[in-house]
Amino acid sequence: MTTRTPAKMQKNPLSEKKQYLVVVDGNPAELFSTGMILQRLDYTIFTAGTAEDGLRFMEIARPSAIITELLLPRKSGMDLLNRVKQEPRTKDIPVIIHTHMKDPKVEELCLIAGCASFLRKPVDPNTLYRSVQYAIEATPRHYIRFKTCLPVLIGNEAKGSAASSECVTALSENGIYIRTNQSRPVNSMLPITILIPGRRVKARATVLYCITGASGPLKEPGMGMKFVEISDEDREFIRKFIKDEITRDLVS
Repeated sequence: MTTRTPAKMQKNPLSEKKQYLVVVDGNPAELFSTGMILQRLDYTIFTAGTAEDGLRFMEIARPSAIITELLLPRKSGMDLLNRVKQEPRTKDIPVIIHTHMKDPKVEELCLIAGCASFLRKPVDPNTLYRSVQYAIEATPRHYIRFKTCLPVLIGNEAKGSAASSECVTALSENGIYIRTNQSRPVNSMLPITILIPGRRVKARATVLYCITGASGPLKEPGMGMKFVEISDEDREFIRKFIKDEITRDLVS
């Protein structure tokens, strides 16, 4: 992850009409870790080491949300929260507090001041993901939807050639997106086997929607599927696999 400062930004991110998050933390290691986790959760991130730098980002382009530590050099995260909520131009930007501070009174003060949620470090990626989703999305996801590339067999393996091999490009503990040019009808119920390193996850899933090649260049053809039959052990394995991938090589 590359930390970018306002001076190095050559154009206004709003010109590309992309949502982004500002992450503010005075600890470089924790700033890197939080930013990398959010990038792996498929968010666009700008990072700042001080409240002042975070505020300067907002003068360039309006972020979808701000995630800040309370313990910052000079101005605190509480100062940043108050400044955001007092300015008419920024008062609707959600601010998520992500801090080592444990004092319940501090949490109460932050909630009164208008923070969207109060997270204590270290926070589980699922909790961080849900907090961001509920802060910025009209239809928030409850489960992490992780971009990946995993082989999947559709059909009954016992019938040999009856099973076709495709690719999972998005994985959650609740379902998958399969990249394919041979989508099945919506509401079809299919046996699938996902080949995750260390395990063959077997499930039955129903087709929720299909995307064809004519849907546009930004969407790959395929089908979204929801698990309707999957063991608790396999669901837990998927949850752990996603968490391990998101946090790999990062210091806790």
